[in-house]
Amino acid sequence: MFENQQYLINSHLDNQYRIKQLIHSIFIKKIFNISDFTIIPKTIRSSLDKDFYILNLIPLKKNISKDGTIKFLFKLSDNNCIESVILKDKNNRITFCISTQVGCKMNCRFCMTGKMGFIRNLEYTEIISQILFLSSIENKNFNIVFMGMGEPLDNYENLYKSISILIDKLYFGFSISRITISTSGIIDGIHRLLHDFPSINISISINSMIKKVREELMPISKKNPIDKLFKELYEDYDKYKKRFTLEYVLIKNKNLNINEINEFKKIKKKDAFLINIIPVNSINEPDIEKPDEKHIKWFCRNLKEIGFKVTRRYRRGEDINSACGQLYWDNK
Repeated sequence: MFENQQYLINSHLDNQYRIKQLIHSIFIKKIFNISDFTIIPKTIRSSLDKDFYILNLIPLKKNISKDGTIKFLFKLSDNNCIESVILKDKNNRITFCISTQVGCKMNCRFCMTGKMGFIRNLEYTEIISQILFLSSIENKNFNIVFMGMGEPLDNYENLYKSISILIDKLYFGFSISRITISTSGIIDGIHRLLHDFPSINISISINSMIKKVREELMPISKKNPIDKLFKELYEDYDKYKKRFTLEYVLIKNKNLNINEINEFKKIKKKDAFLINIIPVNSINEPDIEKPDEKHIKWFCRNLKEIGFKVTRRYRRGEDINSACGQLYWDNK
Protein backbone atom coordinates (compact mmCIF):
# COMPACT_ATOMS: atom_id res chain seq x y z
CA MET A 1 0.00 0.00 0.00
CA PHE A 2 2.84 2.39 0.85
CA GLU A 3 4.29 2.55 -2.67
CA ASN A 4 0.98 2.72 -4.57
CA GLN A 5 -0.36 6.12 -3.58
CA GLN A 6 -0.65 7.38 -7.18
CA TYR A 7 -2.46 4.18 -8.19
CA LEU A 8 -4.83 4.70 -5.29
CA ILE A 9 -5.58 8.24 -6.44
CA ASN A 10 -6.04 7.26 -10.07
CA SER A 11 -8.23 4.23 -9.47
CA HIS A 12 -9.98 4.65 -6.12
CA LEU A 13 -9.48 7.92 -4.25
CA ASP A 14 -10.10 11.41 -5.50
CA ASN A 15 -7.14 13.30 -4.00
CA GLN A 16 -4.13 13.33 -1.66
CA TYR A 17 -6.38 14.41 1.18
CA ARG A 18 -8.13 11.03 1.04
CA ILE A 19 -4.75 9.30 1.08
CA LYS A 20 -3.78 11.17 4.24
CA GLN A 21 -7.09 10.22 5.84
CA LEU A 22 -6.41 6.59 4.99
CA ILE A 23 -2.88 6.69 6.41
CA HIS A 24 -4.10 8.40 9.59
CA SER A 25 -6.72 5.69 10.07
CA ILE A 26 -4.13 2.93 9.72
CA PHE A 27 -1.11 4.34 11.53
CA ILE A 28 -2.74 6.49 14.20
CA LYS A 29 -6.14 4.95 14.82
CA LYS A 30 -4.94 1.39 14.05
CA ILE A 31 -7.92 0.50 11.89
CA PHE A 32 -7.00 -2.55 9.83
CA ASN A 33 -10.33 -3.37 8.13
CA ILE A 34 -11.05 -1.24 5.07
CA SER A 35 -14.79 -1.58 5.67
CA ASP A 36 -14.28 0.33 8.95
CA PHE A 37 -12.85 3.46 7.25
CA THR A 38 -16.02 5.48 7.81
CA ILE A 39 -14.30 8.71 6.72
CA ILE A 40 -14.29 7.33 3.17
CA PRO A 41 -17.53 6.89 1.18
CA LYS A 42 -18.89 3.35 1.24
CA THR A 43 -18.65 2.90 -2.54
CA ILE A 44 -14.93 3.72 -2.44
CA ARG A 45 -14.42 1.42 0.54
CA SER A 46 -16.00 -1.45 -1.36
CA SER A 47 -13.73 -0.80 -4.31
CA LEU A 48 -10.63 -0.59 -2.10
CA ASP A 49 -11.57 -3.81 -0.35
CA LYS A 50 -11.28 -5.71 -3.64
CA ASP A 51 -7.73 -4.58 -4.41
CA PHE A 52 -6.03 -3.92 -1.06
CA TYR A 53 -5.49 -5.27 2.42
CA ILE A 54 -3.79 -3.63 5.39
CA LEU A 55 -1.88 -6.23 7.37
CA ASN A 56 0.27 -8.63 5.40
CA LEU A 57 0.00 -11.37 8.04
CA ILE A 58 -2.54 -13.14 10.24
CA PRO A 59 -2.13 -13.67 14.02
CA LEU A 60 -2.44 -17.38 14.81
CA LYS A 61 -1.36 -17.69 18.42
CA LYS A 62 -0.68 -15.52 21.46
CA ASN A 63 1.32 -16.61 24.52
CA ILE A 64 1.69 -14.53 27.68
CA SER A 65 4.59 -15.11 30.06
CA LYS A 66 4.34 -14.88 33.82
CA ASP A 67 6.61 -11.82 33.60
CA GLY A 68 4.29 -10.02 31.15
CA THR A 69 6.13 -10.82 27.93
CA ILE A 70 3.77 -11.48 25.01
CA LYS A 71 4.69 -13.59 21.97
CA PHE A 72 2.69 -13.79 18.75
CA LEU A 73 2.83 -16.39 16.01
CA PHE A 74 1.89 -14.89 12.63
CA LYS A 75 1.00 -16.71 9.41
CA LEU A 76 2.22 -15.15 6.18
CA SER A 77 0.52 -15.25 2.77
CA ASP A 78 2.60 -18.27 1.69
CA ASN A 79 1.69 -20.18 4.90
CA ASN A 80 5.14 -19.69 6.42
CA CYS A 81 5.13 -18.33 9.96
CA ILE A 82 7.16 -15.90 12.08
CA GLU A 83 7.19 -14.85 15.73
CA SER A 84 7.23 -11.35 17.23
CA VAL A 85 7.50 -10.36 20.88
CA ILE A 86 6.37 -7.52 23.15
CA LEU A 87 8.86 -7.16 26.00
CA LYS A 88 8.22 -5.24 29.21
CA ASP A 89 11.05 -4.59 31.64
CA LYS A 90 10.77 -4.04 35.39
CA ASN A 91 10.25 -0.32 34.79
CA ASN A 92 7.39 -1.11 32.39
CA ARG A 93 9.38 0.07 29.35
CA ILE A 94 8.06 -1.60 26.22
CA THR A 95 10.13 -3.01 23.37
CA PHE A 96 8.91 -4.72 20.21
CA CYS A 97 11.17 -7.54 19.02
CA ILE A 98 10.65 -7.73 15.26
CA SER A 99 11.54 -10.46 12.74
CA THR A 100 13.11 -9.76 9.34
CA GLN A 101 13.35 -13.29 7.89
CA VAL A 102 11.61 -16.64 8.04
CA GLY A 103 14.38 -18.70 9.60
CA CYS A 104 18.03 -17.63 9.44
CA LYS A 105 21.15 -18.71 7.56
CA MET A 106 23.64 -17.61 10.26
CA ASN A 107 23.30 -20.91 12.21
CA CYS A 108 24.62 -19.58 15.53
CA ARG A 109 25.07 -22.49 17.92
CA PHE A 110 23.04 -20.90 20.72
CA CYS A 111 20.02 -19.83 18.64
CA MET A 112 16.93 -21.88 17.83
CA THR A 113 16.01 -19.77 14.80
CA GLY A 114 19.16 -20.93 13.03
CA LYS A 115 18.00 -24.54 13.39
CA MET A 116 15.11 -23.71 11.05
CA GLY A 117 17.56 -22.88 8.29
CA PHE A 118 16.88 -19.98 5.96
CA ILE A 119 13.46 -20.03 4.27
CA ARG A 120 13.05 -16.52 2.88
CA ASN A 121 13.36 -12.79 3.50
CA LEU A 122 10.36 -10.87 4.77
CA GLU A 123 8.94 -8.13 2.56
CA TYR A 124 8.96 -4.69 4.13
CA THR A 125 5.16 -4.82 4.29
CA GLU A 126 5.43 -7.95 6.45
CA ILE A 127 7.93 -6.21 8.73
CA ILE A 128 5.77 -3.11 9.07
CA SER A 129 2.67 -5.25 9.59
CA GLN A 130 4.26 -6.77 12.70
CA ILE A 131 4.85 -3.30 14.14
CA LEU A 132 1.38 -2.09 13.24
CA PHE A 133 -0.24 -5.10 14.89
CA LEU A 134 1.88 -4.93 18.06
CA SER A 135 1.27 -1.18 18.36
CA SER A 136 -2.47 -1.88 18.33
CA ILE A 137 -1.86 -3.97 21.47
CA GLU A 138 0.60 -1.60 23.18
CA ASN A 139 0.16 1.91 21.81
CA LYS A 140 2.24 3.68 24.47
CA ASN A 141 5.81 4.81 23.88
CA PHE A 142 7.76 1.78 22.73
CA ASN A 143 11.16 0.93 21.34
CA ILE A 144 11.84 -1.34 18.39
CA VAL A 145 14.63 -3.87 18.13
CA PHE A 146 15.17 -5.90 14.98
CA MET A 147 16.26 -8.96 16.91
CA GLY A 148 13.54 -11.47 16.16
CA MET A 149 13.90 -14.21 13.58
CA GLY A 150 16.65 -13.65 11.04
CA GLU A 151 19.68 -11.44 10.41
CA PRO A 152 18.40 -7.92 9.60
CA LEU A 153 21.44 -6.93 7.55
CA ASP A 154 20.98 -10.02 5.36
CA ASN A 155 17.67 -8.48 4.21
CA TYR A 156 18.91 -4.95 3.78
CA GLU A 157 16.57 -3.55 1.14
CA ASN A 158 13.44 -4.47 3.11
CA LEU A 159 15.05 -3.34 6.36
CA TYR A 160 15.88 0.03 4.76
CA LYS A 161 12.31 0.51 3.54
CA SER A 162 10.91 -0.46 6.96
CA ILE A 163 13.12 2.02 8.83
CA SER A 164 12.26 4.74 6.30
CA ILE A 165 8.53 4.20 6.93
CA LEU A 166 9.07 4.15 10.69
CA ILE A 167 10.80 7.54 10.75
CA ASP A 168 8.57 9.17 8.12
CA LYS A 169 6.27 11.71 9.81
CA LEU A 170 3.49 10.77 7.39
CA TYR A 171 3.43 7.26 8.87
CA PHE A 172 4.86 6.47 12.34
CA GLY A 173 7.05 9.56 12.86
CA PHE A 174 9.30 7.36 14.97
CA SER A 175 12.54 8.65 16.48
CA ILE A 176 15.58 6.88 15.04
CA SER A 177 17.08 6.85 18.55
CA ARG A 178 14.39 4.33 19.58
CA ILE A 179 15.32 1.81 16.87
CA THR A 180 18.02 -0.84 17.36
CA ILE A 181 19.40 -3.22 14.76
CA SER A 182 20.90 -6.42 16.18
CA THR A 183 23.40 -8.11 13.88
CA SER A 184 25.78 -11.05 13.95
CA GLY A 185 28.46 -8.72 12.64
CA ILE A 186 28.12 -8.33 8.87
CA ILE A 187 30.78 -5.68 8.30
CA ASP A 188 29.58 -4.30 4.96
CA GLY A 189 26.01 -4.16 6.26
CA ILE A 190 27.04 -2.15 9.33
CA HIS A 191 28.82 0.37 7.09
CA ARG A 192 25.81 0.65 4.83
CA LEU A 193 23.38 1.05 7.72
CA LEU A 194 25.40 3.84 9.34
CA HIS A 195 25.74 5.62 6.02
CA ASP A 196 21.97 5.56 5.54
CA PHE A 197 20.96 6.10 9.19
CA PRO A 198 23.93 7.60 11.12
CA SER A 199 22.02 7.90 14.42
CA ILE A 200 20.58 4.40 14.55
CA ASN A 201 21.50 2.05 17.42
CA ILE A 202 23.50 -1.04 16.52
CA SER A 203 24.02 -4.14 18.67
CA ILE A 204 26.63 -6.64 17.51
CA SER A 205 26.66 -10.25 18.65
CA ILE A 206 30.26 -10.98 19.68
CA ASN A 207 30.10 -14.00 22.06
CA SER A 208 33.84 -14.62 22.00
CA MET A 209 36.92 -12.50 21.47
CA ILE A 210 38.90 -15.57 20.44
CA LYS A 211 38.79 -16.24 16.68
CA LYS A 212 38.49 -20.03 16.87
CA VAL A 213 35.81 -20.00 19.57
CA ARG A 214 33.75 -17.32 17.83
CA GLU A 215 33.89 -19.22 14.55
CA GLU A 216 32.63 -22.33 16.33
CA LEU A 217 29.74 -20.44 17.94
CA MET A 218 29.03 -18.19 14.95
CA PRO A 219 30.02 -19.55 11.52
CA ILE A 220 29.47 -16.07 9.99
CA SER A 221 32.68 -15.05 11.79
CA LYS A 222 34.68 -16.93 9.13
CA LYS A 223 33.52 -14.37 6.53
CA ASN A 224 33.54 -11.47 9.00
CA PRO A 225 36.57 -12.20 11.24
CA ILE A 226 36.64 -10.55 14.61
CA ASP A 227 39.91 -8.66 14.07
CA LYS A 228 38.59 -7.10 10.87
CA LEU A 229 35.23 -6.41 12.52
CA PHE A 230 36.83 -4.39 15.34
CA LYS A 231 39.11 -2.52 12.93
CA GLU A 232 36.03 -1.37 11.03
CA LEU A 233 34.10 -0.57 14.21
CA TYR A 234 36.92 1.71 15.40
CA GLU A 235 36.73 3.61 12.12
CA ASP A 236 32.95 3.86 12.24
CA TYR A 237 33.07 5.11 15.83
CA ASP A 238 35.54 7.84 14.87
CA LYS A 239 33.37 8.85 11.92
CA TYR A 240 29.88 8.70 13.45
CA LYS A 241 30.63 9.08 17.19
CA LYS A 242 28.05 6.39 17.86
CA ARG A 243 28.67 3.86 20.63
CA PHE A 244 28.10 0.21 19.74
CA THR A 245 26.56 -2.40 22.01
CA LEU A 246 28.45 -5.69 22.08
CA GLU A 247 26.04 -8.54 22.84
CA TYR A 248 27.82 -11.37 24.66
CA VAL A 249 25.94 -14.63 25.25
CA LEU A 250 27.58 -16.46 28.17
CA ILE A 251 27.83 -20.23 27.68
CA LYS A 252 29.17 -22.63 30.29
CA ASN A 253 32.67 -23.99 29.49
CA LYS A 254 32.75 -22.02 26.23
CA ASN A 255 33.41 -18.32 26.47
CA LEU A 256 33.85 -17.03 30.02
CA ASN A 257 37.44 -17.41 31.11
CA ILE A 258 40.59 -15.39 31.65
CA ASN A 259 41.63 -15.82 28.00
CA GLU A 260 38.50 -13.95 26.90
CA ILE A 261 39.15 -11.20 29.46
CA ASN A 262 42.72 -10.83 28.20
CA GLU A 263 41.41 -10.38 24.65
CA PHE A 264 38.97 -7.74 25.83
CA LYS A 265 41.92 -5.86 27.36
CA LYS A 266 43.31 -5.43 23.84
CA ILE A 267 40.33 -3.38 22.67
CA LYS A 268 41.71 0.08 22.00
CA LYS A 269 38.66 2.29 22.35
CA LYS A 270 36.71 1.03 25.30
CA ASP A 271 34.47 4.12 25.32
CA ALA A 272 33.16 3.04 21.92
CA PHE A 273 31.43 0.00 23.37
CA LEU A 274 28.79 -1.01 25.88
CA ILE A 275 28.89 -4.72 26.71
CA ASN A 276 25.53 -6.40 27.26
CA ILE A 277 25.90 -9.75 29.03
CA ILE A 278 23.26 -12.39 28.21
CA PRO A 279 23.40 -15.73 30.05
CA VAL A 280 22.38 -18.24 27.40
CA ASN A 281 18.75 -19.35 27.30
CA SER A 282 17.72 -22.99 27.03
CA ILE A 283 17.58 -24.39 23.49
CA ASN A 284 17.73 -28.11 24.38
CA GLU A 285 21.35 -28.57 23.34
CA PRO A 286 23.51 -30.61 25.77
CA ASP A 287 26.65 -28.47 25.37
CA ILE A 288 24.85 -25.11 25.39
CA GLU A 289 24.26 -24.45 29.10
CA LYS A 290 23.85 -21.40 31.26
CA PRO A 291 26.83 -20.80 33.59
CA ASP A 292 26.31 -20.46 37.31
CA GLU A 293 25.77 -17.10 38.94
CA LYS A 294 29.25 -17.04 40.47
CA HIS A 295 30.94 -17.23 37.05
CA ILE A 296 28.54 -14.69 35.50
CA LYS A 297 29.36 -12.14 38.20
CA TRP A 298 33.09 -12.90 37.88
CA PHE A 299 33.00 -12.20 34.15
CA CYS A 300 31.03 -8.96 34.55
CA ARG A 301 33.31 -7.73 37.35
CA ASN A 302 36.45 -8.33 35.29
CA LEU A 303 35.06 -6.46 32.31
CA LYS A 304 34.22 -3.48 34.51
CA GLU A 305 37.68 -3.54 36.09
CA ILE A 306 39.35 -3.16 32.69
CA GLY A 307 37.23 -0.13 31.84
CA PHE A 308 34.04 -1.27 30.11
CA LYS A 309 30.51 -0.21 30.88
CA VAL A 310 28.62 -3.48 31.38
CA THR A 311 24.91 -4.26 31.54
CA ARG A 312 23.19 -7.58 32.02
CA ARG A 313 20.05 -8.78 30.30
CA TYR A 314 17.83 -10.78 32.60
CA ARG A 315 15.62 -13.51 31.18
CA ARG A 316 12.17 -12.45 30.11
CA GLY A 317 9.63 -14.72 28.52
CA GLU A 318 11.66 -17.91 28.85
CA ASP A 319 8.61 -19.86 30.00
CA ILE A 320 6.97 -19.22 26.60
CA ASN A 321 10.20 -19.60 24.59
CA SER A 322 10.39 -15.93 23.69
CA ALA A 323 13.75 -15.06 25.27
CA CYS A 324 16.89 -14.29 23.26
CA GLY A 325 17.71 -17.17 20.92
CA GLN A 326 14.45 -19.06 21.48
CA LEU A 327 12.25 -17.94 18.58
CA TYR A 328 11.41 -20.90 16.40
CA TRP A 329 8.67 -22.12 14.10
CA ASP A 330 8.51 -25.75 13.06
CA ASN A 331 7.76 -25.64 9.36
CA LYS A 332 7.82 -29.41 8.93
